[in-house]
Amino acid sequence: MNQKQSATSSLDFSGYEKTHALRSIFQAAVNLELPLAVWRSPHQRKINLTVSFSKVKEVERPDLETSDKGFIFSPFDPKSGATLFIKSDFHVSFDFDEIIQHEHLTSSEDAHQTEFLESIKQQLNKPKEKVNYHVKDQVITEVDLEYKDLVQLGVDAIKNNDFQKVVPARSKTISLNDNFDLITKYLQLCDAYANAFVSIVSTSETGTWLGATPELLLEVNHSQFKTVALAGTQKRDIDKPISDTAWTQKEIEEQALVSRYIINCFKKIRLREYEEKGPKTVIAGNLLHLKTEFEVNMKETNFPELGTVMLELLHPTSAIAGMPKAASLNFIQQHEGFDRSFYSGYLGPVQTEKQTSIFVNLRCMQLLENKAILYAGAGVTEDSVAQKEFEETEMKFNTLLNILNSEP
Repeated sequence: MNQKQSATSSLDFSGYEKTHALRSIFQAAVNLELPLAVWRSPHQRKINLTVSFSKVKEVERPDLETSDKGFIFSPFDPKSGATLFIKSDFHVSFDFDEIIQHEHLTSSEDAHQTEFLESIKQQLNKPKEKVNYHVKDQVITEVDLEYKDLVQLGVDAIKNNDFQKVVPARSKTISLNDNFDLITKYLQLCDAYANAFVSIVSTSETGTWLGATPELLLEVNHSQFKTVALAGTQKRDIDKPISDTAWTQKEIEEQALVSRYIINCFKKIRLREYEEKGPKTVIAGNLLHLKTEFEVNMKETNFPELGTVMLELLHPTSAIAGMPKAASLNFIQQHEGFDRSFYSGYLGPVQTEKQTSIFVNLRCMQLLENKAILYAGAGVTEDSVAQKEFEETEMKFNTLLNILNSEP
């Protein structure tokens, strides 16, 4: 056996409940102050966990095509902090309906690796208990402007032709129950939101973030590139087929602005050969959205670096900032009144099984010692009503609150 095989074969998960195995690996990484990410892709059962044996790497300009295998995590405002990369030195995939599918290491055997593997074994043999997670001190800001007033300010600016759309956000701080268990809640999110990218990112630099986002930013799978325009929101009626959903003119226009933004990005790089599908109504947990998909064959268009180029052009998209980008971002920076941090940034696995899938970090929260900060925003156009936009953010908070408040 080579070093990689001998290292992984020393881990034996047989006889352990798979939830306990996930919990043990997670706790071992946190105990050793190692950065990690956990994710489950939309419409998949497999849960992935990746750990780096070194600190997260700051990446000035992500290069998706030449990147190592790992996980990327970027803030909303590139000027407020660097994009971070968790290199995959250890990666394990679980199928919770069957067995642990595989585990492997991507680095040679060294002291960090040996210590980590021994820590996992110790955790496996401990009684099942709640996991700890990385916590970063966060100043909870009291905003000066009430959200409904902020929305109205945005509507007034649109009517004044300052921009066409803006996406103001708000945060909500809640207390965590004494019995809050991160792994349990994560698995509940996976069960509840099959259509979402469900993730935990936990590092000393970022603290710990938990989320279930419905919005793909971009995907590169072999020679195929994909991105989506997702906007327009209403509460889902489970007794009503989604084919009967009616959308207002405001919601249709909001979604169309996001689609036009993507097309304008294509125009900037003179890309004309793309396939557009939609818009169609899609389910995102307790909500419905309008979604349009865009696909490009990178081989046929001779554009192998399209993923990297489009990532730089797309973020932050008009779905989470506004349109035009510069003017709406300026409004957000002047009036929103708090630091979004990694909310509405992006995250996802890079070069995992020859695929890169990056999502917008929505329906997320940052975990503190005994509190959590939840984030949500709403797209504001000329036809927006402040009370309705406030109610939309409340519905988006409920994506996580419904799980946090549920029984284990």
